Amino acid sequence: TSRIDSLRYKADSRAKCRLYFNLLHAKIKQYNVQPEHIYNIDKKGFIIGILG
Repeated sequence: TSRIDSLRYKADSRAKCRLYFNLLHAKIKQYNVQPEHIYNIDKKGFIIGILG
């Protein structure tokens, strides 16, 4: 395990995860974001010029 993996593991908690998704859900409702406008992006984000 690398140092960053260890730090990520230690920083993670059920409470933080719940808080994040509660805030996300509130913002989705606040701005009336439709499901077709919600995307899943990984750590690398968008890679321009790469199709897969």
